[in-house]
Amino acid sequence: MSKSLSISNSVKKSLLSSLYRARKRIEYNKDIYIDTDHKTMCEYYNKYQELQKKFSGKKTKVSYNTLKIDKHLLSENHDEDEILFIDNELTIDLLYNEYNKNFINKIYVKIDPDKYTEWINKQNIFIKSLTPEEIYTLRCHTHDGDVIVNYFIKNNFSIDKNIDEIDYNDNRKSKIIVNKKIFNSNRDYILFYYQIKKYLYEKDVKLKDLTRMELEEYIKKNYFDFEWNKILMMYISDINNIFIKCPNVDNSLVFYRGVYDDYYIRDSKRGSYEAETLSSATLNYKVAVTYADRNCCIMRIKADKGSKVILIDNLSNYNEYEVLFPFGTKFFIDYPRHQINFYKTSEICPDETKSKKMMVTDLSVITSKAGSLSKSTNYTATKKTTPPKTTIVRSAK
Repeated sequence: MSKSLSISNSVKKSLLSSLYRARKRIEYNKDIYIDTDHKTMCEYYNKYQELQKKFSGKKTKVSYNTLKIDKHLLSENHDEDEILFIDNELTIDLLYNEYNKNFINKIYVKIDPDKYTEWINKQNIFIKSLTPEEIYTLRCHTHDGDVIVNYFIKNNFSIDKNIDEIDYNDNRKSKIIVNKKIFNSNRDYILFYYQIKKYLYEKDVKLKDLTRMELEEYIKKNYFDFEWNKILMMYISDINNIFIKCPNVDNSLVFYRGVYDDYYIRDSKRGSYEAETLSSATLNYKVAVTYADRNCCIMRIKADKGSKVILIDNLSNYNEYEVLFPFGTKFFIDYPRHQINFYKTSEICPDETKSKKMMVTDLSVITSKAGSLSKSTNYTATKKTTPPKTTIVRSAK
């Protein structure tokens, strides 16, 4: 006859307690989900949280090696200026990463960065090949020179007011004498100096006897009375000659321009728009967004093989990744107006309730068959007449 197993009260109590807790855990785990869909959703949510950590910690950036003017040393005589460059890097945050690149930043047009690198390397060589006079002339555009020249062209090639009172939309006034700090120069910078010099020498040959310092003082005292129509025509011609020397674009690139209204659509004819003035744009879409209004507009400009574009950022004291298209550039309007959503970088799923909207226009530069500027600017300063078309002619060699 077998003996019955005897369990002490303390052990029995401990086992019962463990069994009770285990049964409670089973009941609890069984009841935490409403149904199987709820359980599946929570499993995905846990994955979502893991993915969100990767989103916030990994962004796509692209960098390009460029140049930047460090010092612009103006000569004290009529010798060439000394211009010192330093290495520079343009870094663009593309916002997206490998997880959300399909929707997060539709404003940016994905192009192989090597194509931009190739173009920028050629621009670096081109800029360093220019004479100090050509660099000086290009730099005039980067600070107020564009305000003056744009007014001159749009005002029927006429300056009809004090040259220092010309403004841009009432918020940016021109000044011919610019503080030396703005241009990193050793003394104040005279806009259009070389064009003024040509003008004065043609007007009075005796002025050739002045030293450069004496000539600059003469300009500062008398520039209000100069024939600015003639000076600015010389400037336009000199800029065009620089663009003729500029290397062509070899691969299709996209640049961005932010604007407050769609004038380029309003003034277009048969699906194309011709810019009277120099047209600036940027490599960095984020810079363009800062110049655009909520309702209008980002211009995405495709520059195909043969286009002429100068990386003016190399010569600018600003950091706006700026590029420059020639006078009279024609653009074909590929897509006039379409609204594009863009999101915060932390967004994992596209949600239109959280997106911002930007009006975008896609344009393409119309190039000549020869792939270069084959027309010439032949502006004539006249009053109350329709301005002639911008054309560019190769200078005789």
